Amino acid sequence: MIATQRRGLPLPAAWKTTVVIAAMFGTLLSACGTDVVSTQVPTPFATTDPTELQLRSYDAFWEGIQSDYIFSAVTTFDWNLLPAQERRKVAAGLSEDEFDLLMRSIIVEFPENTVTYRNRTDRIEDDLNSTLSYEGIGAYVSVSSEPSPHVIILAVVPDSPAEQSGLRAHDSIYAVDGQSVSAEEGMDVVKRVRGPAGSVVKLDVQSPDGSRRSINVTRRRLQATDQLRVERKDIAHAGLIRLPIGAGAELSNIMQQALEELAEYQPRNLIIDMRVAHSSATWPLNEMLGFFTEGEMGNQYSHSGQQTLEITGVDLTGSQSIPLILLIGQETRGASEVFAAALQATGRATLIGQPTPGQVIGFDHFILPNGGEIFFGSSSYVSPSGDDIGMRGVHPDITVDTHWDEVTDDEDAVVKRALLQLTQ
Repeated sequence: MIATQRRGLPLPAAWKTTVVIAAMFGTLLSACGTDVVSTQVPTPFATTDPTELQLRSYDAFWEGIQSDYIFSAVTTFDWNLLPAQERRKVAAGLSEDEFDLLMRSIIVEFPENTVTYRNRTDRIEDDLNSTLSYEGIGAYVSVSSEPSPHVIILAVVPDSPAEQSGLRAHDSIYAVDGQSVSAEEGMDVVKRVRGPAGSVVKLDVQSPDGSRRSINVTRRRLQATDQLRVERKDIAHAGLIRLPIGAGAELSNIMQQALEELAEYQPRNLIIDMRVAHSSATWPLNEMLGFFTEGEMGNQYSHSGQQTLEITGVDLTGSQSIPLILLIGQETRGASEVFAAALQATGRATLIGQPTPGQVIGFDHFILPNGGEIFFGSSSYVSPSGDDIGMRGVHPDITVDTHWDEVTDDEDAVVKRALLQLTQ
């Protein structure tokens, strides 16, 4: 942690809401552990007729969605037909499992990742888990089903059990305690990697070169952190800055230090690797953009109107004019996507890599009478070029179809393509 604080523009409240989605659906979960947060377990609901309770919950879902959901114009179902049609099934009587299945089938009808449903049991379990101290191996992960289901190591916490056992970024885990990773469990596989401090987990690991090994990792209590890294690429006389996972407000100070450090090298070009740059709710979007550009950088919109992202530039050792390449991918999420989209749309940066998922949507939520919970898209970001990033993600100028688990820091096709772009 850096003690000094740099003055700059605060992140408007509406933009804080926008970037929460990255943390809500995966960033902190993927650390193979649990952060310490305060939570309140929902109180039991009053006993009532099961069908009546389901009907009240069903009606509350549609009432809540219709008021502030921002993507209703692009849904493909009939808003008059579907609610009435599915309500008849609820009125006929359903078990709790059948009601959950019905609700999840309705969610699928909405644009992907814009509406999410948690039943009461899942909600209580998630809230209880969020109160546990961080005990695990110390690795940020994602999951992939291709070519077969596996966990991808995005980064490891310095001096963690994961690092000490030889796990490295870009490695893959194919089995946990002898049980293969399955496509059905998705991110739930993280629960199998977690465990109490002092316990041992056996992991079957594959490196990007295809070599396989089994390792035993002794879990312990630790703090999840990732670090910004700075490298020099002499072939293109470029600086390479690798952004950390899930950084918060401290990133602006760290970024300033990185730019000042690189200034001694006098680079003629700059590459920023954002391929695993998930964003917390305090990610300093305004200040990060202010290092490289200024002016109006698009708009956030909701039912209540829109807000312009206005940036005041700060030139740090030539940061406003240095040629800029951003590396993006499937794990570039939240405010990092807004950052990339704004600089691309204004012609300030060239983007190389793979499309991002579009997790810049601001989400609201409400509790149903049966104790379930609904998250729904209530705001999104439109870039200066008019692209709704919440709907389409950010698309690179130059696509390199190489995945994170197919490269290493030393042999990276995406970085090589960026260096080629700067030298050709």
